[in-house]
Amino acid sequence: MTSDMEVNGNGDTASLKRKREPKDDPALSQKKHRRKSRSKKDDTSAPEGHDSTDTGLLKVNGDIELTNASGPTLLPKAAAWRVSKPMGGRMLDIDPIFSPDERHLIITYNTSIQVYSTDDSLLVRRIPLPVSGTEDAGDAVAVHIVSTSLSKCDPDYIWVACSDGRIWYINWTSGEGVNTPFRVEAKKVLDVAVDSVEINGAEEDLLLVLQRLTYSSAQIVAYNTRALSTSTGKLIHTYDESPQSLRSAAGSRLIVATAKEAVHIGLLKAKKLASFDDLAYRFHSFDIPDIVSCFDIRYTTRTTKKGAIELQAVDVVIGGARGAIYVYEDLLPKLPGEGSASQKAGVIQPRKYHWHRRAVHSVKWSADGNYLISGGYETVLVLWQVDTGRREFLPHLLASIENIVVSPRGASYAVHLDDNSTMILSTAEMRPTMYVSGIQSLVLGDRPSKDALVRRVWRPVDEITSPLVATVNPRNPAHMFLCVGNGQQAAQTGGTTSTPLLQVFDISTFHGVAKQAIARTNPTDTNITSEGTPVIEPTATKLAFSRDGKWLVSVDEWQPPERDTEAFLTGSKTPAEASRERREIHLKFWEVGAEDESLQLATRITDAHYTDRTEVIFDLAADPTSTRFATIGADGTVRFWTPKLRRRDGLTVTSPEGQPLRAWSCSRIVSLPTYEQQDDVIEGPKHTSLSGAITFSEDGSILFAAFGPPSAGLVVAIDTETGEFRDVVSGMLKGEIRAIKSLGSCLILLSEDLVVYDVVSDEILYSYSLKETSEAAKRFTQLAVNFASRSLALVAPVPDQVQGKMKKGARSELVVFNIDEDEPQLVKTFPQLITAVCAAPSSSGFIVVDAAAQIWSVTEGSEQAPLLQSLADLGVVDGAAEGQAAGQELALQEGEASDEEMEDADQDVEMRENEEDEDDTHAVVVAPQRLAEIFDAAPAFAMPPIEDIFYQVTGLFATKPAKG
Repeated sequence: MTSDMEVNGNGDTASLKRKREPKDDPALSQKKHRRKSRSKKDDTSAPEGHDSTDTGLLKVNGDIELTNASGPTLLPKAAAWRVSKPMGGRMLDIDPIFSPDERHLIITYNTSIQVYSTDDSLLVRRIPLPVSGTEDAGDAVAVHIVSTSLSKCDPDYIWVACSDGRIWYINWTSGEGVNTPFRVEAKKVLDVAVDSVEINGAEEDLLLVLQRLTYSSAQIVAYNTRALSTSTGKLIHTYDESPQSLRSAAGSRLIVATAKEAVHIGLLKAKKLASFDDLAYRFHSFDIPDIVSCFDIRYTTRTTKKGAIELQAVDVVIGGARGAIYVYEDLLPKLPGEGSASQKAGVIQPRKYHWHRRAVHSVKWSADGNYLISGGYETVLVLWQVDTGRREFLPHLLASIENIVVSPRGASYAVHLDDNSTMILSTAEMRPTMYVSGIQSLVLGDRPSKDALVRRVWRPVDEITSPLVATVNPRNPAHMFLCVGNGQQAAQTGGTTSTPLLQVFDISTFHGVAKQAIARTNPTDTNITSEGTPVIEPTATKLAFSRDGKWLVSVDEWQPPERDTEAFLTGSKTPAEASRERREIHLKFWEVGAEDESLQLATRITDAHYTDRTEVIFDLAADPTSTRFATIGADGTVRFWTPKLRRRDGLTVTSPEGQPLRAWSCSRIVSLPTYEQQDDVIEGPKHTSLSGAITFSEDGSILFAAFGPPSAGLVVAIDTETGEFRDVVSGMLKGEIRAIKSLGSCLILLSEDLVVYDVVSDEILYSYSLKETSEAAKRFTQLAVNFASRSLALVAPVPDQVQGKMKKGARSELVVFNIDEDEPQLVKTFPQLITAVCAAPSSSGFIVVDAAAQIWSVTEGSEQAPLLQSLADLGVVDGAAEGQAAGQELALQEGEASDEEMEDADQDVEMRENEEDEDDTHAVVVAPQRLAEIFDAAPAFAMPPIEDIFYQVTGLFATKPAKG
């Protein structure tokens, strides 16, 4: 789908002619439709915020052009809207990094490095990385980060390697080094290991780069800082057998590289190195009885009489793709000797442990070497006692385990889960001491899952099939509610996506607050069938809050997979028909807690719309003036839902706190007319596919419903008090109905055209045509309106070369209109597919979520700050700076300052004494409403920078009273 739009402005209103209702309704009369004329602007410059590249959306020779009857129209020069930098993202399958003092945890995201405090789980710093690039012709994986390692020589720095050969040396305490990457000449970098090496008595970092030669072979090239600056590394080893990953240990004396079913071990030949050119290794390899999915190294060293450090013992643990764990203890004596002609070791018998049902995603040695810690798809952290094989379990984690890291002191574990969250567990009590959670929507990973190393009976999802269902709580605008799944593995297996959970995400702190199931889940039951296929969970399709935020309504759907319908096939019935007949659709009403926003199910309605089978619910709308909802379904009816007191035996049912409980029921059913019922419709082919959408007017008196087959839908205005039709309009919808919104006196209709229709004056203000696109992309065309700024945002995917599928690499375009202007205020191309767009309550902007789990804010230029800002952007002083300032103050107190500093301090004291002696010193009294005007001007995520707020508040207290 593309949002390439051209004005359907030929002046002919025949295609938008409104049909009359049946003649027996005298209240309906045909009216004339008019188009609003638009004039050509004089300014021909493209506004700020528009992409300089030609994306095909309203672009002509670098200018924004709209074609209509009066000629080309160019956008004004001044841009009223702007887009913030993205925040958040997807945590990659890369081990998190503890700082040496364990006070910080460094997590690698798809586009940034984020540093969190382990004391309070707060974000300390976000370091964005320019990770962008196109896919190779022979590779389906785009450019991505492959490794992040802490520098061995300077713990304030980290090495970050990208698959295209870029390597950053970044100070994670300040963010320096992002703009000056190194680059290695490689077709593709698979992995990078970092260790220290002593050359001529000096310690320096050594980078071992595993770079691809062919699809099944690779080479290991060593670099130090000098070699990186010249891109001239030293070739260490070349091997085939489908190389995967690389590790280095013991001061670069040991290298372990894994292939598909083999392990290569390299031992440093020289005990001491005089120069970088003397770096050389002796490699040996041995086979593994399974496909390697992960591994870890444990080693011990000894110091010789001459002061040289040698390896004493090396233990390697291998995690297999079929669930087994292999432990190879004391490997050095089992490898061929130095004079051996063959590098291939004989059969080495490992110690085998097996509990996992699928691939072992991560396995690590404990600090003392007595235990192994492993995790995988089962959401269970397993502790193995190496000597006895005895197991201990920490079950029921939130999602599949991707990475496990043991802290430097061995007192805690960092566990990265595939639902975009990371926690720290204490080793003593196995209780979480830190938890970080991002947006947990479905994201197509940069690398295939470790479970895909073995062919399964199910296939993973290779595209995003539906937009993200999201809304914002009007009672707490900083909290965004999103329908998500039980992690990436659970959400994208079985050929479909499941979203049975509701995540509450705080935009102000950029942290997941809570997660609750709103549909049936299988977290504790066996979620694999006897045939080895995963059990499919329901998918939430609609979400809406009441006007006061006290009620939340959700719609979830489930139907059995076609492979499970063989027993129901009778006659000529197809598996698809049998699956649809057993579809389950639930409409649920949840009471939202006032303090913790917990959800309590008040009413569940099965088959809210039903004919001879369960019908799909097309849309859900909330009344902006009362506690009422409306739904429209494929049965051709609109149903109104209202609450009432729950009674039992004539008495009101109350909660344990004594509050009366309410239940929801259908208060009115309105049957919608069809296009064939119109009196002047020419007979034509009958349509079978239907679509629909509804919206309330701002005063709640009218419900607008659009319903019908493609290109034959009707727009009906329903009186919400009586259920009667106020008006019926036809000819405004082309193709399937995608959305309908009401803003003031205007009705915004989205199908294959975007039409803005003034209901009061009965005229079409303007309309745009969207170009022809694939069916898969049509689902991602979304519309949102903001009542504060009287604006609307249209989102549509950009056409790609992946046959119209929403795979990785798809992009979207955003167009913002003001309802009173027929020209776009903003045109922006996003590097990722936009999966959700919502209006920000109590603000004039919009919140955008993309397929990389990033959040963008779109705000008007008049607003002082974007909706999203990181702590680093706000200028928060870190612990080091605070300590430095405290040290300076202590030096002054103890008399350690220089004469110049003492003189400055004396002057400061003098100035303070003079200020205290002033006669006009006064006690300022500030009215509470003055402070409320500053702090309640916008929700937390839309507030201006903290510096501006500080000056506004101090300005109130610094104002002196008027003298009489």
